[in-house]
Amino acid sequence: MKKPIMKRVIVVILILFIVYSGFATYNWLEGERIASRMLNDAIDISDIPLWELSDVGFVAESLIKTDATDELLRERITQYFFHARTLFYSSSMLHALTNDEKYWLFGTGMSNLQGFFTGVNNRLNMKEILTTNLNALKQMDDILEEILRINNLTLADAEKFLQLSGNLTVS
Repeated sequence: MKKPIMKRVIVVILILFIVYSGFATYNWLEGERIASRMLNDAIDISDIPLWELSDVGFVAESLIKTDATDELLRERITQYFFHARTLFYSSSMLHALTNDEKYWLFGTGMSNLQGFFTGVNNRLNMKEILTTNLNALKQMDDILEEILRINNLTLADAEKFLQLSGNLTVS
């Protein structure tokens, strides 16, 4: 009489284990789908800011040569600030999701660029500051033009971008 009860208990335990395993697998797969969506979203939101910032040096040079008004310079600098901020956020998300150092370095470079744009925007001599930093901005153009999407970023490019952004001065 004890053998049939023991068999039933074992069968119930096995059924519970199978149900739990199915539930755990489903939750794990759902987590993977969410992480994949977050990764794709972080890549997607960086497309336009990357494209816009890839000509920051060229635009700055053109605005200086044509003696653009301070209002126009301020508008462009503000737009570039927001693009750099978006890329900082995107890079931070990608670093958190992939733990890839290149995104941390690139995000730090974008944070430096944000700070530069903030500093330029708060000065009366914007053209002079942009002229002083024009070479570094053009070199940033070269790096950003090579990156079609942020997930194509290389560690070497991220390191070089970080170095260039660290060389920007507002004084």
